[in-house]
Amino acid sequence: MTIMPRCLRCPNVFYFYGTMTMVQKRRKLFEEPFGFGEGVLASFLLVAFGFVVEFLSGGKGIVVPGWPLNLAIIVILALIIFLVGFGLRQHALVVWLGGIPLGLSLIAALCILSMIGGIVPQDPEAGSPLVGSLGINRVFASWPFAVVSLMFLSNLGLGFVLKLVPFRMANLQFMFFHGGFWIAMTCGLLGSSDLQRLAIPLHEGRESKKGYDRTTDSMVELPFSIYLHDFEIEEYMPMLALYDARCGRFVRNASRAVLEIREGMRASWQDMEVEVVETLPYGVMGSTETPVVADTVSGVPFAKVRAVYEGAEHTGWINAGGPHVEPGYLVVGEFMLVMLPGSPKRFTSYVMFKHKNGDKEVAELEVNKPFNFSGWKIYQAGYDEKAGRWSTLSVVEAVKDPWLPAVYFGFFIIMAGNLMFFWQGMKRASKK
Repeated sequence: MTIMPRCLRCPNVFYFYGTMTMVQKRRKLFEEPFGFGEGVLASFLLVAFGFVVEFLSGGKGIVVPGWPLNLAIIVILALIIFLVGFGLRQHALVVWLGGIPLGLSLIAALCILSMIGGIVPQDPEAGSPLVGSLGINRVFASWPFAVVSLMFLSNLGLGFVLKLVPFRMANLQFMFFHGGFWIAMTCGLLGSSDLQRLAIPLHEGRESKKGYDRTTDSMVELPFSIYLHDFEIEEYMPMLALYDARCGRFVRNASRAVLEIREGMRASWQDMEVEVVETLPYGVMGSTETPVVADTVSGVPFAKVRAVYEGAEHTGWINAGGPHVEPGYLVVGEFMLVMLPGSPKRFTSYVMFKHKNGDKEVAELEVNKPFNFSGWKIYQAGYDEKAGRWSTLSVVEAVKDPWLPAVYFGFFIIMAGNLMFFWQGMKRASKK
């Protein structure tokens, strides 16, 4: 005979005990209300479905349509999300599709795909055939990324609509965050096809109005031309180095520091002591084996060095050489003291822009200092590195992203939502 504990003999206590047992019962998968379990499973199935489609399509990925088709897709997607969210707002599946559990699961899936894209080289020509067939070497243009992104956009949109009707001020911060995120992500993804990035080679004294598009491997005509007046390079001080002719490599000095050549500078390499006696900013070699002053175009930096090695003293002029000057070095035993040209400190293109409508504008193009003209951002990108500071070739990059203002607008809405979140938190803290 089983004896019931005294605490459970009371009918009310027995009822509470049975109710508590029922509450602790574990919810089964796909049993309403849906939660994180279904979200994780749905995200996994979406990624798997995307890889299957990618494999069946031969790893070609997905091509985002350009203007105006991408705008039509955004409008249709927004309309479908609004109608579904407004008309079926009470349906459990729609509530789950716009809920946080699915959203967080999709974010985790996007993070994993992004990590793969950051680890695996994103080069369609690299990797094994299987990697290419699954689109792992071009993750951000693959079907898995596209499918998960589309579902995440649906989640953001439905979450926004479910909080929109009926409207409550308490939901405004949530709506700002979800709405801004939806605008920024949708315009960023679907507007990426309209992004143009062109490399424009410019030659001194010549005009150019064509740029090279690396994506399509073709030349594109610009709505304006660029005339290069002059290209200048400012270099750091040249460096002193010791070259070992026996093994064909440079020898590290005792301090292992970069040795910029300046008058009075001293350096040492084991048994060798070196001093820079005199410098000449720009010069050419004279008839007496002594350099003479020259202009910046034809001249190169010179330095007179004195080296003491194995009790013997060696003195001479060294230079890094240039188009009009042969490089000079000082032989010290089995070593050679040489001058290495300074690395570029700043390079600038002095250009004039001319639009088809006749508008003209003069500008100085530098690295990381874009110039805006006719809706394009023009950057200083490179030059002829073999020619160095004598280069007459300048390479600039022109970028046009018509969807960027919409992306920024979405970010500003997100920032407004974050400000509301902090403001509400400060209000609650002040009441306490």
